[in-house]
Amino acid sequence: MITFLLNNNDYSNPIAEQWEKEVFIRNIKTFNKFADYHTSLPDGVEDYNMELYEKLKSVYENKEYSEILTLKIDYLAERSIPDQLTEIGDQNKFVILLSYLLMFVYVGLALGYFPSFVHNRFLLGLSGILVVLMSLAISIGLTLYMNIPLSLISSEVVPFLILAIGVDNMFIIVRAEQEVNPKVKEVEERVALALKEVGPSIFTAAFCESLAFFVGMLTKVPALESFC
Repeated sequence: MITFLLNNNDYSNPIAEQWEKEVFIRNIKTFNKFADYHTSLPDGVEDYNMELYEKLKSVYENKEYSEILTLKIDYLAERSIPDQLTEIGDQNKFVILLSYLLMFVYVGLALGYFPSFVHNRFLLGLSGILVVLMSLAISIGLTLYMNIPLSLISSEVVPFLILAIGVDNMFIIVRAEQEVNPKVKEVEERVALALKEVGPSIFTAAFCESLAFFVGMLTKVPALESFC
């Protein structure tokens, strides 16, 4: 096991991360690529040190040292986890988009009446999804405005969390509106009566969830603190 110790401060971190990417990780990938351990990696020349690759090739031709190249090097750099999360995040963009689309279809089917084209409530489902998206955009905007770093874990989990909470509240409000006296015809009054019944419980649940995140933010557990 070999450990490279670099100065850990705000001034040298960018340089250290660049060194890890262009020297440390790049050379290890080159060694493993030559030994056929990284066959799934792209074959782009910029991902590898071709000068080192040629030297490894010349060493391999010397049978005296050829056994060295049967080794596999595993590594863990300071940027390894963020790089992996970024890669996974790029892969999950389609999954997030698909989940919102499927949730929109589900809300329309669950809240509406079929085969009626008048009471299918697809517009209601679309409005609910748009409210969730706007809430997500506002929360990210406030976070960036207050110079709070947005962790990659949070950016992966929060969209699904907000979607689940927002859709759940939508079902609660619609169910409460359906139980309002049919004699009440005005839409505003029906919504007001529905919120009178379920509004306090929705507010209490949202307040408790916010309080739980605030408490998690004050903890000394790095992963939990970063997520909250």
